[in-house]
Amino acid sequence: MPRSLISLGANLGNTHENMLAASRLLIDEFGAAQLRFSRLYRTPPIGGPVGQSDFLNAVASIESERSCWEIWQAIKRIETDLGRQRMHRWEARRIDIDLLLHGEHRVWTPHLKIPHPRMCMRVFVLEPACEIAADAVDPVTGWTIAHLRANLDPDPKRTAMVLCNTSDLVHRLRTALVPSASLQNSEATRDSSPLRFVHCPDPLAIRTHLQTVSTELVMAAVSTPDPETIQWEDYSRPWAVALELTDAPKTLDGSSAAIHGPRYLFPANDGDWAVHEIQSALAAMSCEIHPTQLVFPTPV
Repeated sequence: MPRSLISLGANLGNTHENMLAASRLLIDEFGAAQLRFSRLYRTPPIGGPVGQSDFLNAVASIESERSCWEIWQAIKRIETDLGRQRMHRWEARRIDIDLLLHGEHRVWTPHLKIPHPRMCMRVFVLEPACEIAADAVDPVTGWTIAHLRANLDPDPKRTAMVLCNTSDLVHRLRTALVPSASLQNSEATRDSSPLRFVHCPDPLAIRTHLQTVSTELVMAAVSTPDPETIQWEDYSRPWAVALELTDAPKTLDGSSAAIHGPRYLFPANDGDWAVHEIQSALAAMSCEIHPTQLVFPTPV
């Protein structure tokens, strides 16, 4: 029976009651025997508008024969029942429920991506997930949840590499995210930055760029030539295959992949949005997280 992991978060209204209500609806939907909940954790808001309240976060595991699509549809219904309205990205929310993992499945579609694309770089997801499913395996990296969490422990020698499919994108992101003093200094000084930007127009070249660099996160920023008429997931599929984000077992040239560790592929037609996405990723990797005394009732 596949094991699914889902994350729960809330920072609007009575957050504790919202989380409890979500747990009750999950029990009604899947059955008490199939569910296990972590404790509740308090974390600062990441990436959203200023002035938001702290989040309560938790993770639950589900043992179910349902498909990933059936589970995803069920948790979206629960969000709607609890008053979730999706108006703006990163907004404050009454409840947020995401499907993180579903067994060994890897899905890459506009509506659903499994594993959750940002799971591997979010302390506020991996910390509670370790409580209840430390041994669960991320099918993209082959790492356990415990290994993914340990990867986010501070290490001054580690870097995040950002692969960009256009040279203009490299310039724009580097200018926005690397301090101006570093840009004016030597290449050696530039290389000391925790962010490394690389022009990689061909996804087949990804492995070449990663052979000599150890990073705690690889991010691929991909822009499309005509975002008005080209679906981003369709255009970026060769990148998703090369990064092993899909069920395709090999890279595009038929050889075994040589990519290790967490990776994140995201759209970059909007340069400001791409800058914000990278900043939010880095913040989520090292944000404060505090266990609370709040717990979910034990399912019976």
